[in-house]
Amino acid sequence: MEVVGIGVPYYDMVINVSKMPGLDGAAGANEAFYQGGGKVATAMAAAARLGRRAGIIAKVGENHRGRFVIEDFRYNGVDTSAVIVDAPGTSSPFCLSLSEEEHKTRIFIGKEGTAGELQPEEIDYSYLGKAKYLHLENGRPASEAAARFAKEHGIVTVMDADNYQEGIVKLLPLLDVFIASEFFYRDMFGELDYEAGCRRLMTAGPSTVIVTLGSRGSVGLTEQDGFFKTESFQVPVRDTTGAGDVFHGAYIVGLLEGMNAPECARFASAVSAIKCTCFGGRTGIPDRKTVAEFLETGVIDDTQAQERLAYYRNNL
Repeated sequence: MEVVGIGVPYYDMVINVSKMPGLDGAAGANEAFYQGGGKVATAMAAAARLGRRAGIIAKVGENHRGRFVIEDFRYNGVDTSAVIVDAPGTSSPFCLSLSEEEHKTRIFIGKEGTAGELQPEEIDYSYLGKAKYLHLENGRPASEAAARFAKEHGIVTVMDADNYQEGIVKLLPLLDVFIASEFFYRDMFGELDYEAGCRRLMTAGPSTVIVTLGSRGSVGLTEQDGFFKTESFQVPVRDTTGAGDVFHGAYIVGLLEGMNAPECARFASAVSAIKCTCFGGRTGIPDRKTVAEFLETGVIDDTQAQERLAYYRNNL
């Protein structure tokens, strides 16, 4: 594998409505289907969709949710040979992903599964050791163990710092590429200027720091490139679910292709924008040819996205 992720995969129910109902209200669904989800999980789907060899190390439940999660990884081209299936009757976490067309917003309602948490001793280190990149989403014991292993073996570690966690902050000395959401950044630094905050994060360990700002693009800092800003692409947004996850996967693909940090950020922003034109976190992830055409002409060929949407519609 060129990139291996360690995270918690979800069993998502994707629903899109034109307008969120009020209290005691009701709404018809424009779309409704099941799909695999999760931060690192969807990032690996993006990397695979873009033509790279991506694998996942995770623990899933044994029941239908876990089986669906594995099946959806395989549909998206992600290697699952290092996935652990827990004891009979256990379940993977569930998430209702509810998006709205009117305000281009979404709501997540989750329920934890009964499958146990991946433990450091359950990681297939021979599998991880062949990767060039490791992608993480939290500071739990398995992530810390994997980050230490990666540091010792010259594997570049990328962190998806979506929500503020002390465990993630403690891992900063072990990380190479730190990509934080604006929510993580504000929880850590308040209103501190982005460049100043990025410099503080770099001092703690990472050589690259990126802060994603949603529809406002992203900012970043490296010693080679200095402080830079990346504008977002304007597209007809249908669903922003998974936009950040896809950004991370695409950023790693950019690194694999030899891009510098500003180029990676622009490429990842384009891939994420294309994803947002279709429902669900994974449905609209483009292949490499579609991204190249979009960057050159601004046109999005949605032929494959529509085929994938039809595939997912059938599973309801």
